[in-house]
Amino acid sequence: MKLLSATREPIELTRESIAQSRVIARGKRIRDLQRLLAKYGGQGSRWTKKSSLPFECEGALHEYHWYEHHGLGRFEIKSKVVGKK
Repeated sequence: MKLLSATREPIELTRESIAQSRVIARGKRIRDLQRLLAKYGGQGSRWTKKSSLPFECEGALHEYHWYEHHGLGRFEIKSKVVGKK
């Protein structure tokens, strides 16, 4: 999946970064679970919020955050600033 940085340079969420992702929250522990269920459907227990490993972009450290539902796919992928380099 390709995203654009603030300078319009492509940033890519690779298979490797997905494979090395960590779970932030699962099921009822996801703050936005009711909104995800209303918008995308599925079972609440199958939703997870995930994060990639940190990467450098434009002098800052970023992570990708997204929601994932086994059977439906990945949704709402965002790049978040987590620190300065």
